[in-house]
Parts: sequence; structure tokens; C-alpha cells
Amino acid sequence: MSTIQDWPVLITRPAGKADQLLASLDELMLPYLYQPLITTQMVPLKTKALPILQQADGIIFVSVSAVSCLQQQLDCRELTAPLYAVGSTTGSLLQKCAGREVQFPQDQRSEGLLALPALQDVAGKHLVVVRGNAGRELIKKGLLARGAKVSYLQSYKRVPLPLDGQSLLVQWRQQQIQCIVVTSNEILQLLFQLIPTEGHAWLCSRQWIMVSPRMRDAALELGIPEQRIFLSANANDQALLDSICQLRGSRHV
Repeated sequence: MSTIQDWPVLITRPAGKADQLLASLDELMLPYLYQPLITTQMVPLKTKALPILQQADGIIFVSVSAVSCLQQQLDCRELTAPLYAVGSTTGSLLQKCAGREVQFPQDQRSEGLLALPALQDVAGKHLVVVRGNAGRELIKKGLLARGAKVSYLQSYKRVPLPLDGQSLLVQWRQQQIQCIVVTSNEILQLLFQLIPTEGHAWLCSRQWIMVSPRMRDAALELGIPEQRIFLSANANDQALLDSICQLRGSRHV
């Protein structure tokens, strides 16, 4: 069993999105528990999807799932508009599928995408955001404020895994989890929905690694003390690993 001195970390990233982070933790022999809370399923494209994509002035992909689930239904090489991705992993996959350049920020958040030079002067342009069943409203809001027309295109949906919150709470307490890594508001909210109310005080007493000020605000509303929240410099695996190591070092473990 892990000890508090080990400072075990709970990783909640969806399956397939945590491989590099977990491999790095293994290499450094840092203790962790991996428990994804959601999975993704492809959503069949509507008949109007292809014309919307073909007529777009730019197409934004918000995740690896957005790319892979669209690629399963049409050849991304047919897309002629400029392509954008929220982060490097999504951008790399999209470049491979489309066979051409994709623009993406180093800051793998909505704020990073909106800071791209190519997305500053978009007045009158039609931009399509390929996403799941919700999320990334900040991107749409930011682009609309710049005078763009924005459409959503759904290629997948996120589905909560059928998990027993009481059993998870028992397991995490037994493992003496000290820190929880969450990379979306959806996962943060789901954690508090899954875990019984009597376990919320335990959740709030953990250290949390999050990836945006918006997540921090949501966490504060859930009752997590601000001093328990650490904002990662980025949402990618390396930044999350750096955050884990920084927090461990500050505790001299």
C-alpha cells in the first residue's frame, strides 16, 4: 500500500489521453493511480456536415477525439480551409490525417488558441469548431466578439463511465491519494457527482492540479480551498508532469 510519504497522485484524464504522462511517471518511479471517468464515442455526421466544412474559412479541432472521429467518417485531406488545433497532440494527428500544415498554440487551452495571430482578424469569416457534445464555449465567444460567424460540428460525444463512487472513495482513501489531476471542468464536476456527499470533505482536503483559471473558479464553488489548487502552466503531459514534480518537491517527499 502507498504511504503518505510516497505522495500518490490520482490521474483522471480520459483513456488514450494519459499514455505519455503515465509513462513519464513510471520512468520516474512516482506513485500514481489512473482512473479515467469518461470515454468517447463517435457521433455520425449530419448530412450538412460536409458542405459546412467545405465552405468554412477555417476549421478548429478541440481534441484528438474530434480529429479521429471525423477522420473515421471522411477524409481530412478533402478539407481545404486553414486548420487549427487546440494543442500539439491534436495538431500532430490532424497534420497526419490532412497531410498539410496545422496551426496550434503551445498553450493548449482555449485562451492559447484565441491568441494565435491567424485568428485575430476574423471579422466576417465563417469558422467551424469540431468538438464533442459540449465545451469550448470560450472559443466561440471569443471569435464572435471579433466579428466571426461560428458553427459547431459534433464528431463525438463524451460518456461517463459506469463507476461506483463509494467504491472509488474507499480505494482512493486506502491508496492515500494526496493529489488529484483534472484537465476539464466536466471531469471536475463529475468527480463531485460520483463521490458520495460524505466524501466531499476528503476531496476538498486533497491537493489539486488544474489547467485554467476557469477551472479554479469552478473548484472554489465546489468548496475546494484556493490554497489547495495549483494551476499547471499548460494542459499538456509535460506541464502536468512538471506540476506534479514541483508539488512533490515542495513537500520534500
